Parts: sequence; C-alpha cells; structure tokens
Amino acid sequence: MSLWLIVCSIASAQLSPFPPPSTALPSHPFFITNSWIVGGVGDWDYMTMDPAANQLFIAHGPSVQVVDVESGTIAGVVRGLREAHSVVLDQEGGYGYISDGPADIVRVFDRRSFQLVASIPTGPSPRSMALDPASGLLFVVGSQATARQSQTANGAQPASSRQTQPVLGANSRNAVQGGPESTLTVIDTERRVSLAEIVLSGSLGFAQADGNGRIYITVSDRGEILRLDAQAIGTAVHRVIDMHSATLPASQGSARPVATSTDSSAPAQTEKPFLLDWTSGAKPAPPADAYPLPLRLDGNCERPRALAIDSAHERLFAACTNLRMVALNSVTGQTVAALPIGYGADAIGYDPNRGLIFTANGGSDGSLTIIRQDVTDTYAVIQTLPTRQNARTLAINPSNGEVYIASVIYGAELNNPPINGAPLKMNAVDSSFQVLVIGN
Repeated sequence: MSLWLIVCSIASAQLSPFPPPSTALPSHPFFITNSWIVGGVGDWDYMTMDPAANQLFIAHGPSVQVVDVESGTIAGVVRGLREAHSVVLDQEGGYGYISDGPADIVRVFDRRSFQLVASIPTGPSPRSMALDPASGLLFVVGSQATARQSQTANGAQPASSRQTQPVLGANSRNAVQGGPESTLTVIDTERRVSLAEIVLSGSLGFAQADGNGRIYITVSDRGEILRLDAQAIGTAVHRVIDMHSATLPASQGSARPVATSTDSSAPAQTEKPFLLDWTSGAKPAPPADAYPLPLRLDGNCERPRALAIDSAHERLFAACTNLRMVALNSVTGQTVAALPIGYGADAIGYDPNRGLIFTANGGSDGSLTIIRQDVTDTYAVIQTLPTRQNARTLAINPSNGEVYIASVIYGAELNNPPINGAPLKMNAVDSSFQVLVIGN
C-alpha cells in the first residue's frame, strides 16, 4: 500500500469514527426486523410513542405523521405546520402538542381527528418540550436568539411578527451579559395560554420530564443539566402575574393571558406572555425555590445533547458529543457510569421494563448502541447495531420492547455527473423516508 493511501485511510478514520465494539453480546441480539416506507417531505426531528394507542408520532417537515405500529402504515397526518420539531402527548389521550419552530408557536391537535385546534405563542424557534402532568404545565425550549436580542435599535418587530413585551426584572441591567441565552416558555395546557417566557443563560437543548414534578434540560455549552421544579416555577410565574395585575388601573382589567381560540389560524392569545429575566446576575433575582438547579457534568461528558430518565432509580442518561453516555444521580448530579457510544447521537431512550438504554448514533454510517442496566449503577454496552446514515432520533415501544428509528435513502443525481473530479452530491431520494423497526 502506498504512503498516500495509508495517510488517506488514517485521515478518513479520524473524520468518521466507527462505533465502539461491544463489551458483551446479548443472548438474543437486536436486529432490524422491518422497514416501513412512510414517505413525506422535509427534514425530520423527534419521535414520540403512544403505547396505549399503538401509534408513533413523527415530527417530519411541515407535518406530523402518525404511524400505526401494528401495521406499519400511516394512521393520520397533522398538517398546517411550518416545521415540526417535537410532539408531546397528554396522559388523558385527548390532545397532543407540536413545537412549530419557524412559527414561534406550539400547535395543539386532537388525537382522534388529527386536526389542529389551537395555537399558543412561544419564545423564538421552539424545539424540545416537556409536560409535567401534575401541574399541567408545558415547558418549551427556545433557541439562543432571545426575544431581547431580536429587537432592533429602532424598535422594529422581530422575525416572529409579534412585538416583544419588555423584560421584567431586567431594567437594573445596563447591558445583556455575555454568552448565549435561551428562552423557556411556560404554557398552561388547561387554558391553552403562555404564562411567561423565561430568559435563561446558556444553550438549552433537550427537555425531559420525570413524571414526579421535575423537568430536566441539557445545557450543551455549559456542560450541565438543569433541574426544574415545575410546581415552584408555576407558583412564581402566577405570583408575578398577580402582582402586575394589582398595579394596573381598573380600566385595564386583568393582566392574565386570555384563552386561545379553537381556530388554529387565529391569534393564539390577545395578550403577550410575560418575559422574565432569570439569567445569571439578574436583579431582582428569581425566587430561590423556582430557580433551575444546575447539575454540572464532569469530564466524561462534553456538550450533552440527548437525555433520558430512570425515574424509579433517580438516574439520568445523557448522550454526549465526545462519544460517551453518562449515567448520573438526578438528585446530586454525581456521575455513576460512563460508557462508549457511537458518533452523532441525537436521541437516547430508556426501556424501564427491560433495563435497556439505546442511543441513536446518526453520524458516520449510523448505529444503535444498546446498553444493559443490570442493577442501579452497573451498566455495560451489549451490542452496537449498524443502522443507517443520519438515523439520529428514536422512540421505544415499552409494550413489546421494539425501537423505532427514522432515516432516508441517499442517492446521487447522475443525469448531470460532476466534472473535473468533483465529488458526487448526495441527496435524499424522494419518498424514501422510512422507519426502521428494531427488535430481538
């Protein structure tokens, strides 16, 4: 082999690392059991499984596709979106919530008819969401481009086409402090209104609820996970609303947001939610019991992206960009295990019925890392299953243990081949979007 080929091989291996080898093999290895062609257009994002209805919800471009997992066929489509990012379902089985990123809106849809029934405004570019069933509060993570930063010096409207309310508690600060900021919109799902947009320091990413009143959110640039008390935040927000209402003249009425219209094309609410400054160093400081508690990650995890929760054992599982998954104590933040995973993990799932953790590694050629939880703090990689390039999100069916990941087939257009040694341009093949079914 020539020296040039050796150098190229080494460089290629560094740019596209292969998935790590398994440390053990399960008695019944996982494999791709089926592939459902569901079609559709646009990029895709998170998937959500409803085990009671046997339906898989896929945020896919301008729609949410609903797949019947018994037949592998489309059961319905939620349309009328600009770009769907994530889907959250209520426990009662009646409604679902979709983060529509470019629209700065959460859409509410009926899970029987798949029709949009309401629209609720959020902070800029909503993506990940988490619902606390006890309080009925939906927490929506927005991008780093905060409402304050989107205002121009001459007071022009931001790109979301709705004027931003002044930040409460920020008038004592002469300038926005350095570093990225994100918004966390708090939504009352019963009344379908935004209560407040909370500005927080850092690049907030994936949000997950533990079902016990706590919300966890990754903060990639700070190497930490925020722990939020949903009920305390709700109480603090309502206190601010009540105090502000008491200062208004009687002719202006209440400052509380009003209910949404059932017409999804109508404005979501007539009054804008409060924009609260809870960034580092904000004055007045947020209530201590409501302020998010940062769980700082050690050197085993760089820039955490995805998150899953083992509520029974108070454990968090974070997929990190340095090819590691870390398990940590959700109370203390202490790392209890760190294991190798594949490249480009954008989603992680936990199956409590079988004690298995899965990471969807969409980088390189694509893989699924499968980790076994023997006892609370004993973990081992038992299999690395090759999947498909860019298969980066997943959902788990707790009823039968199946794992669903989404991908497309990429191909090259040969009608006009490249010239002068230029590489082939690979594009997604039309109508090739599909769900890979993984089981054992």
